[in-house]
Amino acid sequence: MIISPGQVILAAPAKINLYLEILGRRSDGFHELETVFQTLVLADQVTVRVSDGSAGVRLWCSDPSLPQDHDNLAYRAAVLVAAAVPGLGRIEIELEKRIPHGAGLGGGSSDAAAVLRALARLDARVRGLDLPALALALGSDVPFFLLGGTAHATGRGERLAALPDAQGGPLTVLMPPERLATPRVFAALSDAERGPRAARGPTPWASPLAWLSLLHNRLTSPAQRLCPAVGVQLGRLAAQGVPHLLSGSGAACIAFARTDPAPGTSAFPTTFRARGNLDALIAL
Repeated sequence: MIISPGQVILAAPAKINLYLEILGRRSDGFHELETVFQTLVLADQVTVRVSDGSAGVRLWCSDPSLPQDHDNLAYRAAVLVAAAVPGLGRIEIELEKRIPHGAGLGGGSSDAAAVLRALARLDARVRGLDLPALALALGSDVPFFLLGGTAHATGRGERLAALPDAQGGPLTVLMPPERLATPRVFAALSDAERGPRAARGPTPWASPLAWLSLLHNRLTSPAQRLCPAVGVQLGRLAAQGVPHLLSGSGAACIAFARTDPAPGTSAFPTTFRARGNLDALIAL
């Protein structure tokens, strides 16, 4: 983390889901989830500046294919804070994107949480806000990125319990050229895949070494049906004997080793980011 007068630069880490189960459909239309989140060293870089003068939010993103207005969660995070803290000033955000989008890695949610964390460091009035509530208003994954490390979650993913930092070695994020939208993957679940079923609770993950035997993602089958490249990559890893997993709703696949990608797939070598290193800058 770098702080200078009126400016904060933070890493916005990617996440993977070491475990993701669908417990059933809720009355509000969402699905009840049980998941174990894990932050990665792979991260975007988020610069936030606050200056005196007329209120407003400006966002610049290194990836021109991504929105730079209200359709961007980081932008909306700044707007929420500005509405809650009158007179905060002008907020400028720069996103240096390194996390692929449409990957199930939470890049947009992490950027939004980084904006909340940065503004809290720049203004004491923001620190007094209910940041987890603001985060949840932005998206189900956003509250986790205020915590980082390893965490068990239920509900829509917002009811969080910190776990001991998982002890992970090198891994590779493998991203096919296709993208998957989260609502589309959930819509493709079969009735049997939706549950209902019972939660396991956080106890199985109490040991930092336990996670490797518990890898699971209920969204794997619908993601493969929608994106055959996911099935090709996961099958390739299975044939190599490499522990592997779909991340979130995909389309990124995770190999828990250094490995080469399938043709047409991009590889991002990385490892776990512990909770205490949440604000560490990216190695440039």
